[in-house]
Amino acid sequence: MNKSFRNLVLSFMLLFLTVISKAYAQKEIGNEPAEVKAIATVTKKNIMLRWGVTTPTAWKYSNKYGYIIERRTIVKDKIVLRQPTVKILTTSPLKPKPMMEWKEFTERNTNAAIAAQALYGDQFEVSMNEGGNGILSVINQAQVFEQRFTFAYYAADQDFEVAKFSGLAFIDDDIVEGEKYLYTIKVASTENFKYKIKKGGVFIGSMDYKPLPEPQEFVGVFKDKTAILSWNFQILKRYYTNYIIQKSEDGGKSFKSLGNTPIANFGEKETNPSNRMMYVDSLFQNNKAYKYRIKGISPFGIEGPFSNIVSGKGVDPLIYNPFLTDLSFQDNGSVILNWEFPSQGVNTLKKFELYRSDTPKGKYLLVNPSIAKNLRSININNLQAINYYKIVAIGYDGSRRESFPKMVQPDDNTPPAVPFGLTGTIDSLGVVKINWNKNVEVDFLGYRVFRANLKNDEFTQITFKPIPNSSIIDTVNIKTLNKKIYYKVQAFDKRYNPSAFSQVLELKRPDIVPPTSPIFTSFEANVNNVRLNWVCSTSDDAKATLLYRKEAGSQLDWMLIREFPLPVNKFEDTSVQTGKTYLYTVITVDESGLESEPIRPLKITISDNVAKDPIKKFNGIVNRESKYIRLSWNYNAKEVKEYVLYKADGENQPTLFKIFTDKTKSFTDRQLLVNTKYTYLLQAIFNSGAKSPLKKINLNY
Repeated sequence: MNKSFRNLVLSFMLLFLTVISKAYAQKEIGNEPAEVKAIATVTKKNIMLRWGVTTPTAWKYSNKYGYIIERRTIVKDKIVLRQPTVKILTTSPLKPKPMMEWKEFTERNTNAAIAAQALYGDQFEVSMNEGGNGILSVINQAQVFEQRFTFAYYAADQDFEVAKFSGLAFIDDDIVEGEKYLYTIKVASTENFKYKIKKGGVFIGSMDYKPLPEPQEFVGVFKDKTAILSWNFQILKRYYTNYIIQKSEDGGKSFKSLGNTPIANFGEKETNPSNRMMYVDSLFQNNKAYKYRIKGISPFGIEGPFSNIVSGKGVDPLIYNPFLTDLSFQDNGSVILNWEFPSQGVNTLKKFELYRSDTPKGKYLLVNPSIAKNLRSININNLQAINYYKIVAIGYDGSRRESFPKMVQPDDNTPPAVPFGLTGTIDSLGVVKINWNKNVEVDFLGYRVFRANLKNDEFTQITFKPIPNSSIIDTVNIKTLNKKIYYKVQAFDKRYNPSAFSQVLELKRPDIVPPTSPIFTSFEANVNNVRLNWVCSTSDDAKATLLYRKEAGSQLDWMLIREFPLPVNKFEDTSVQTGKTYLYTVITVDESGLESEPIRPLKITISDNVAKDPIKKFNGIVNRESKYIRLSWNYNAKEVKEYVLYKADGENQPTLFKIFTDKTKSFTDRQLLVNTKYTYLLQAIFNSGAKSPLKKINLNY
């Protein structure tokens, strides 16, 4: 083996090992069921078969026992036979050729070296050079069982002769025109194999012959001493595993193949794979015509027809930039923009393009797509308030060279129109939404929005920079004494000329604070009516007072008696009934519909006011030694509900002291001070609400 061939094989194997290692990191091998998979093709003389197994373990087993090929003649002269003719095509199982038979083959075929190393890596070795390891020992050091499996099948896919040496291919020369066969391929022995290897097959005949197609979508892009060739391999993936690229430097009179080995697609991605293959060829010189064509090689080693011819020339790159120099404004409002370009770069220049943007680092839009390469100035109309221009040189090689941007700013002292049509809302969370009519000036820039708590206060700007939209969302505090908020808007053009302020927009803050509650001040209950007096709410936005009533002990809801506008603060209820007890309460409603908390209900019993007999016997005994006053009474009136005792000391007014049931006739008071005069008043309360006259006694303690 010569040195150049050894180095070629080593380089190829290092590249292939890297690609395969990446593939293994993404996808495990051998998870499929163990089975034989077969393909076939028809030539004018024979049928060629190719097959393989789906798992590394099955591969190892099949290499040991080999394959048996059985052929059944199914169709003859377009008639399906009732009893197919069966023929065993292999006199002995097909296995990989012995190790020693590979040696000569590997010295002239790189794929054979790969397959042999995968099969016999532990024993088979071809020296690289003196003092070195075996030619394939680089792979042998990193091999694992699954990688051997992949290397072996890859090599067989690239070369039909390698597939035959590997026991993975067969040519049936004994075919008859008009017959169609079912080929069955199975592993010779599966008795001791843990998993069953399913046999495979293919149905084919001479009438299935079709010529191989041309490679599709073959194109070339020519750069500086480089040709980038590309074609759609996905369309013909089932036909070709390799491609041969040929190149002509004499106008197509003769073509020579590029490289010593066909080109294959390494490392195809599992997800979102590309449907194109690419090849980059170096050109000896630019501006010279080169032609390319490709043809595919099938898994059976059959070469297909050539593709269309792609031709082109390498082009010198564009390496110079244009430079904008000066500008001059014209009376009609246009501007003439001037630039320079080095004369030594004109031969690589195809044309100029003009681009414009609103800002120096903004997005530049194409203004003029084709400016002749000999021009160095251009007249520009329809200028906006601020313009940034770039001139871009386009080379014959497709490269682009941009100038630095240059600002063009015509005079403009006219402000935009005053904003109008302001409307807005404030929700319960204090979020303000304001809208107005949008300005339509060509040089319009945006708006600034101002806010104040009082209409005559100084307005504060709430926008950090001009906003382009005719709306804004703001937030305000709604828990404040200021019930309203005010806004106005000002427009600016791109020269920052300001418009006058818009009319002031007044918005009312939402009311979330309920009003203060009213307070009962007095009442008077008679036989047929109840007179009520209260103090109204002090809230500024209080609107009305609501009076509610319900009968004590009733399960019915509170009933609204009447709504009183402020400042009404009294009412006479004439719908009461004698002997019943009523509960009254009042609340305040403000202009936003918020209600105050109801006050503590006022309990009123409607008495019949019929005069009752006075309490005749009401006595008191003072005992200073034991420190008490003993009160006793006797009253024989019927329907007494309870007794009420009032007490006063010294000159003070009597206050309610105790309430007793109708069965109680005495009471001992021990809450006393020495040398104090006490006054006691006793009154009987009847079931009807009537009361007896007060019975009074005075005692010195």
